[in-house]
Amino acid sequence: MQLRHIDVAAVIAEAGGDPWAVNRTLQRGAPAQISYLAQAFLEAGQHTAEADKAFEEARRRFVASWNREHGEHPINDAAEVQRVTRSLGVQSPQLAKIAVDLELVAAALSEAQRHSATQIHSLEGDLENIDHQLGKAIGREALGLISPVLAVGIIQEIMDLEQKAIDRTASAWNQINGIRDKYSNLLHDLMTQMRTKDGYDGAAVVAVDAEEPGRYAEQEVRAALAGDQAAAARVNSVLDGITEEQRTGKAPLTAEQAAMLSQLQAQEHGMSVADLHTAEQRLGAQRQLIGNSWQLMSNGALVFPRTELRPGALQGTDPVKGSAELLPASILQAFEAPWPISKDQQSLLLRSLTGSQMRAIADIVKHGNPALQTNTELDRRMIRRAFTLMESEAWQSGSMGKSELPLPDASFDHPVTDLLTAASRDHQVVHGMLTSPDRDNFLRDITNYNWADRGKSVASLFDWIEGAAHGPEAGIAGDTAHAYASYVGNSASGLLHLPGNHTVGEMNPELIQSMAHGLAPYMSNIAGIPGGLPEFGPALDTATDFESGHMPVAKGIFSVLSTDKAALECFHGAADERAILAESSYAQALAGHAPGMDSYDANLHDAMTLRGLVDSGIHAATQADAENHHTTQEEAQRNEYTSRKTAYEVGARLASAAAGLTPGVGAYLGPGVGVLGAMIENDFIGPAPRGSALIEHPVPDMPIGQADREILNSLIAFGQPVPIAPEYLINGRIATPDELAGTSMGFNAGAYDQVLSRALHEFFSQHYGNGVGKPLMPDQFMIDRYDAVIKDSRP
Repeated sequence: MQLRHIDVAAVIAEAGGDPWAVNRTLQRGAPAQISYLAQAFLEAGQHTAEADKAFEEARRRFVASWNREHGEHPINDAAEVQRVTRSLGVQSPQLAKIAVDLELVAAALSEAQRHSATQIHSLEGDLENIDHQLGKAIGREALGLISPVLAVGIIQEIMDLEQKAIDRTASAWNQINGIRDKYSNLLHDLMTQMRTKDGYDGAAVVAVDAEEPGRYAEQEVRAALAGDQAAAARVNSVLDGITEEQRTGKAPLTAEQAAMLSQLQAQEHGMSVADLHTAEQRLGAQRQLIGNSWQLMSNGALVFPRTELRPGALQGTDPVKGSAELLPASILQAFEAPWPISKDQQSLLLRSLTGSQMRAIADIVKHGNPALQTNTELDRRMIRRAFTLMESEAWQSGSMGKSELPLPDASFDHPVTDLLTAASRDHQVVHGMLTSPDRDNFLRDITNYNWADRGKSVASLFDWIEGAAHGPEAGIAGDTAHAYASYVGNSASGLLHLPGNHTVGEMNPELIQSMAHGLAPYMSNIAGIPGGLPEFGPALDTATDFESGHMPVAKGIFSVLSTDKAALECFHGAADERAILAESSYAQALAGHAPGMDSYDANLHDAMTLRGLVDSGIHAATQADAENHHTTQEEAQRNEYTSRKTAYEVGARLASAAAGLTPGVGAYLGPGVGVLGAMIENDFIGPAPRGSALIEHPVPDMPIGQADREILNSLIAFGQPVPIAPEYLINGRIATPDELAGTSMGFNAGAYDQVLSRALHEFFSQHYGNGVGKPLMPDQFMIDRYDAVIKDSRP
């Protein structure tokens, strides 16, 4: 194009865009290379009539439009097909479908190139014609041999021709933009289809598809933030393709992913919290876009190009690493805004405004994809902001050191619970907070507050641990459980006597239930018995305390988790299940006359340890209720019995459903366990209380008759006959003292203990010898271990 009078740069500036630049981006594409790749996929795939017909139609379109440029063959087709089938696991039937889609891309690109080139050719012809007319007009004006009236007309003609050049250029730019947009939309639809339906990431296409990720991303993100749900769906499709490997920094983002994230960061940066919330609401089913973008831009494992913070800017070449500083400025300001404690109108208004912003931020985060919440700075800022508020003078004066816990303050309660609930889905961030030097203060703030929702929201900080104990997050789950178990166990006295004479389970039952579920997998670790999970880390009590049965931390945990019925059913039921299985394993071996059973037995030791911890914990919690003046001593004893019965029934039900091999217990048989569970229930829970109670009643020691009765009943449960008079049996098991007292025979403690002791002695003599020092019966070992654990039951 030869122009003498038209300034192309000035025309482009006035037209609002450069059609030649857009055309150049399209012409850089290499449709032939994509077509070659499509042919390779077709040849490697499984042929069908439908696929072959669709491919030939797309090939016809491609050939009809191809300008024969960029025909070189740089893509290693065989290597790409091999990568797709081996690394991505794409199967033969999908290869033919991918081939059709690739050929459609090639056809669409070649058609776009042809139409764009036609527009440029037409534009340049029109501009040359306008330039020629301009030359004539300018020549007439230069002669100066015309009247003033004609001179004005010539000047107007020149101006009109210049405007005509601008309008024609603008029209071409719009038309070529439309061509490119049509191709881009088709390309992204086909790439999404290949990625989601056929398993192909399209990596080899990116370098030759003529698409500009930066420009496309700028347009799509701008449209999405303005409320275009279709554009938001396309952006979400790109972000959804970010894999776990990429989120953890093991693989880089693709050019398209990086471009989208870069534009989201730049375009959201200057938006207010209110504007961001409005944008999210406009997106409807695609609203996760906003929250997802925050998680990704604050993920320190991601690297993407920086985009200048000005409208229409495209990404640059400088890389930037995800961080909190890349979040929208309004979010950072909300996290750092002062929190006035005064009650004057201005302070209350500011607190309400700041609280509303934090709630809006948390709301947007909760609408996002939890899978993207992987140790991000956004989540860390949220949990830290919540902690800062809980550590504030206003919060502390309302929840600590008072004679009564105050009613919840919505201006505090709602922002804090929203922030914690949103951040709780980032398990690495929760782990970081609970293993930090601020652990004790953070947990004190959570457990010592009268939450409006009874602890439901803050429970989310712990309710993931149970499910993660045996999965890929087992490491951080065990660490986190250890951290809060240590706090609970060492703070039990305070948690049983909160201000206003409350237990923590009474005030925040859902919080305690979540804590119980989180600690249940680590029962063996807490009790110091075999079968613990290594991820839990070091023991909470010392080796000396485990040996002596003192175990103050373990007893503290059992006590606190006894303050709510559902928590007790979960945690103490699991302990009783383990105790029943341990006794069953011992009884099964004894009934089979296994060698060495006439000595101290580890399974009985473990069972007595667990039973002692359960009884101590329940006793401490019910005693705390009496001391807090919520129950009388008589009611406390009845509640203690009821709680003990509840825990045992759950444990027996769980144990009877089990059969196989339990770590630390060994093999056991389901039917025998069920029979044993029914036989020894009364021995586990003891007699129902009656009459008046002492002001401070201890957990009763285990009588010798109870120990002998349990061992004999366990033998009966596993089909072993025992030498005992039938009048001591009820329903096929040895009766308890209370049951015998109601019969015609009556009950005599000395005679009862003697009969049971002799029966047990006879069994051991028969099967394990009767020489010097024999038989050595385990009943006293049971008694000694149980009594050692229940001693000093107060945490």
